[in-house]
Amino acid sequence: MGERPVTGRKDIEQAYMQKPLLHVEHLEICRTGVRASESESKPLLRDVNFSVYPGEIVALTGPSGCGKSLTAHAIAGMLDPGVGVTQGCIYYNGEDIIPFHEQRWQRLRRGEIALLIQQSLSGLNPIRTVRAQLTDTLRLNGLRMMHAQKELGQADAALSHTASQPQGVLSRMRQMLNRVTELAGGRTIPGQEAYLCSLLRKVGFADPEHILSSYPFELSGGMCQRVLLAAMLSSGPRLFIADEPTTALDVINRDKVLALFLQLREDFDLTILLISHDRQGISRIADRVLEMTPEGRMQP
Repeated sequence: MGERPVTGRKDIEQAYMQKPLLHVEHLEICRTGVRASESESKPLLRDVNFSVYPGEIVALTGPSGCGKSLTAHAIAGMLDPGVGVTQGCIYYNGEDIIPFHEQRWQRLRRGEIALLIQQSLSGLNPIRTVRAQLTDTLRLNGLRMMHAQKELGQADAALSHTASQPQGVLSRMRQMLNRVTELAGGRTIPGQEAYLCSLLRKVGFADPEHILSSYPFELSGGMCQRVLLAAMLSSGPRLFIADEPTTALDVINRDKVLALFLQLREDFDLTILLISHDRQGISRIADRVLEMTPEGRMQP
């Protein structure tokens, strides 16, 4: 299946003795619905098989249009309307998740599986601060404060330092937006603030207080991507799927993003599935590389 020897953490080999966290078996995806013509009903991908073990970084590569992103969306239960799984199984933690109804899919995405897609940046509201949006995410996910307390030891010292730094004079627009945020309930309690700062440091921000006070339109695309990464990590997922996370990045920034995934695996005990057409770049950090053919099959 296009696999290469494991070169990741020492305990990856022990993970192979366990059951896979994710197992995709004979997966077939087609366009569905009464209006689908005979040609459109042909499988978009077929007979896809692979497993991902706890703690691994596995890369799924192949040419554009081969079905890599479709596979990722199927695993997260986020296929577009009119596209569906027509054969096969997707086992997560030993349970076939394809028959799940939407409420169970939402619970799974909220606490177990996170999917970072290329279009994720449109999910940030440009006129709400990062603080307000991350706080909403914590509230939506029902953050367990035990999880937050685990981070406080590292966060408190750095938080007291950043809080003492001068913030400068806000523009009239920022003042108005801040007021709207306050009225909308976008303020955090101290424990949440420390936890958010800790998360932002984990994804590479040296000055998290500044980022929390910023609006997305004040940040670069790469910075917004890391904010979204922090938001997804806040729910404590076990499986993290990143769809083309290095697209449009130069070599230096690509390597930084890939190094970040290596560190996040250690910090958050993640299992990571990376979707990318950049086999050469992604193979530097992946424990295994799986390839798909242009026809939507797994490379033998």
